[in-house]
Amino acid sequence: MAVLGATGFLGSAVVEALDRHGAVTQRVRAPRLSTSARGEALVRGELQRFDLVHEIESLRHLLADCSVVVNAAGLATATAGGNDALVGADALLPAAVAVAAPPHARLVHVSSAAVQGRRAVLDESTEMEPFSPYSAAKAWAEDLVRARAGDTVCFRPTSVHGPGRAVTRTLALALRSPAASVAGRGDRPTPQVLVTNVADAIAHVATTDEKPPPVVLQPWEGLTTAGLVRVLGDREPRHVPEALAQRILALGFRAGTRSGRVAGLTRRLEMMWFGQRQAPGWLDTRWRPPYGHDAWKELA
Repeated sequence: MAVLGATGFLGSAVVEALDRHGAVTQRVRAPRLSTSARGEALVRGELQRFDLVHEIESLRHLLADCSVVVNAAGLATATAGGNDALVGADALLPAAVAVAAPPHARLVHVSSAAVQGRRAVLDESTEMEPFSPYSAAKAWAEDLVRARAGDTVCFRPTSVHGPGRAVTRTLALALRSPAASVAGRGDRPTPQVLVTNVADAIAHVATTDEKPPPVVLQPWEGLTTAGLVRVLGDREPRHVPEALAQRILALGFRAGTRSGRVAGLTRRLEMMWFGQRQAPGWLDTRWRPPYGHDAWKELA
C-alpha cells in the first residue's frame, strides 16, 4: 500500500492510521510539478510533456506491486492565487498518479469539499462549484482522476484541523478574540474535522473489502458554528445579525472575483458565521470518528 505525500500534514496522519489498521505502507515521494495550464483539458494535455512522461514511468515502477495507492500530496493553500505550483500540485500531480497507478489497485485521491464551493449542502455527487483558484484546481483533479478505469475514489475532507497547522492556529486565535462571532443564533452545522479523524476515515476507505463509491465525503463531527467557538475559542461568540453578515460577505465575494486570496478569506468568514450543511454519506453507516469532543478541547 503506497502513500504519496506521506511526510505532509495529512499524509503523515494517514500513514499512522494505516499502521493502526494493520496495513503495510510504502512512502512514495511525490514529484514536484508545475504547469501554466488552466482547465481540465489543458492539464490533461500536459501529461504528454516529455519530462512528465518520465516522472509517470518512475511512479509506475514504484507503484507496480501496490494494491492500494493513496494520494495525499498537494498544496493545501485555500487562500492562494492560481499559480503554476498550485495547479501542478493539486491538478497535474493527481492526474499523473492516476495514470501511473496499477490497473488492479484501488486509488484513493484526497481531494477537498471545497470543490463544491458555497452550495447549501455538501454531498457525494460529482457536481462541483469551485469558487477560487485552489478549489478549481481540486475540481480539475477530480475530473481527471475519475477518468481512470477501475477502483477509484475521490475522498473529500471538509475543513481539516490539527496541531501545527497554520490555519488551525489562525482560527483558534480568531475564536479566542473578542471579535469571535457567528451569524444569528449560531446553531447551523459547520463541517470542521480533526486530522486524526480524516486520516482514520481514509484508512478505512483504503482497506475496506467493500468497493467505495467514486466520491466519499468526510462525515460531520457534530459541531455548530457557536459550538466551534466554545470548544476551540473557549468563549461565547458574539451574534451578528444575519442580514448584516450577508451584506459583508457579498462585498467580500465581489472583491474576491479579482483576488483568489480575498475569495478564500471571505469563504472562511462565511464558514465561521454560517457554516455549511452536508448530506449523509457512504461512511456515515460504516465508520465512526475515533476522536471526539475531548480531542477538540486538547487542540484548543
